[in-house]
Amino acid sequence: MKQKNKVVLGLLILLVFATIFYLLNAYQATFGERDSYRMIVGMNDLILFDKPLGARRLYGSDISFAYYALVDFFRPIFKKNLLLIVPLMNYINAVFGILMVIPFFLLVKRYWGVSIALLANVLLILLPVWRITAQYAHPMVGSVVFMFIGLTLISYRSSLNSLRLFSNKLILIFWDILIVAAFALCLMFRLDAILMFTLIPACLFLEGYTLKKIVFPTILYSFLPLVIFKVIQFQLPYIHLEKNGGIFEQILLWNNPVRYVDQFLRGNLLFIWGLNPLFFVIFLISCVYLWRKRSYQDLYFILPTVLINYIFWLPNPAPARHFIYLSPVVAISIAIFFADIFPKVRAFVQNHQKTGVAIAALFIFAVVISNHYSYSAPLSKKYSYAVTELGTKLHQLEPKGKPIFVIGDTIPAAAQMQLISAQTKVKGQKSNILTDDSVVAQKKSSLKPKLEYIPLLSVDNGKNKFIFYAQGWKSRTNEIKRFFSETNKYDQSYIVVNMLDKTGKKVDFDTSSLPKNSQVLKL
Repeated sequence: MKQKNKVVLGLLILLVFATIFYLLNAYQATFGERDSYRMIVGMNDLILFDKPLGARRLYGSDISFAYYALVDFFRPIFKKNLLLIVPLMNYINAVFGILMVIPFFLLVKRYWGVSIALLANVLLILLPVWRITAQYAHPMVGSVVFMFIGLTLISYRSSLNSLRLFSNKLILIFWDILIVAAFALCLMFRLDAILMFTLIPACLFLEGYTLKKIVFPTILYSFLPLVIFKVIQFQLPYIHLEKNGGIFEQILLWNNPVRYVDQFLRGNLLFIWGLNPLFFVIFLISCVYLWRKRSYQDLYFILPTVLINYIFWLPNPAPARHFIYLSPVVAISIAIFFADIFPKVRAFVQNHQKTGVAIAALFIFAVVISNHYSYSAPLSKKYSYAVTELGTKLHQLEPKGKPIFVIGDTIPAAAQMQLISAQTKVKGQKSNILTDDSVVAQKKSSLKPKLEYIPLLSVDNGKNKFIFYAQGWKSRTNEIKRFFSETNKYDQSYIVVNMLDKTGKKVDFDTSSLPKNSQVLKL
């Protein structure tokens, strides 16, 4: 009983710590990256104009429709006050970060004990790629939570089987349904979470299944969720009929072999920063330690997921959030290593107290410094507030009678204009202007995916019509010059320039790259 009380107490402490941490650090009226703003532009359109969930192309709608369904559940609240959508989407991720504590603790506790379960949870929160992504809206965090719910259910299935109850078969069937449902939700929140499915046979191995007995449940728990994913995806008409930029096309574009060379240095830096440089080194040491210890089952649980995600995301590493799927197993690996060496460290400190204190201080200092040079949100809170302020200024402009081309970080501005006025209409446009990074990727790809335009947004707030480049011009002067040189469509337009540095302060921009017949508006 005392042991159970300690387990419950430890879990409660973790939940309180996670709740305080995530709720205090969550973004409020802004987001931490541009993809979150792309999500809200689509959701705003659905809510403002009463469109069904599958009625238009949202960011990642074909691979994250369950996440959008969850957000859409609160549509009645948003209709009364649309401004609530931003904090609520952020807090959804914070809640998922809190909920992750439970399945992660239970799974790790079953295989490695309470101490490692406690330590692994703390380490997961310390890993930048997990900690940062849980602070603002994105479906990847929820996807990981459902993955570990499914794994936890698998880990406790054998315990149910050993009870030999009268209705044992019915209970196991119901349990299997829960497992499949959890993995199906994992995929429906974010399809690329399938990169974590190597954990399914690894979990069965830890349960003591033989190789032959692993095959069927692995197929069952992997294939059925995919079937459910496709069946439900098929029910969303717009997603089903969408032909351009499908999943396969995107993979061909961003994961083609040439990009492994182009992105090798940058990809590895983002990978290391996402895990924290210090923890990355400790993770490598922990893998060597487990290998020398011959803990092959532990390594099988850890390494395949790390390697598959590393290989898949290396050619498309930005933002470092892409490496989030391997963060839980990295935390487990480091926790096992720390727990094993702790008795030796404690004995050393007891015999060499001054040296021990110095080592402890040095380690804490190293963690702080390495965290400073680790992954941070692509958009800081200060920067995010600055770019959304642009939307407010654009909305307040008097009628100009001509199109206004906006150069800057435009997606946050479009989202802000929607939030301010229910009359703001945002429509996607296609162009044949080849200036985007994706076009460079296409030219280098031997597979030649069909992507022949860059996306523009037409934003109409009733007073003025604005043209935004959907990805947002940052500081690429040559690219902007090339854009205007390839079309005379905006020669007679007004142009707003809003270039900012990382802190949100305005920076100089070479206006010679703009059309001579255009007029630059100063906001």
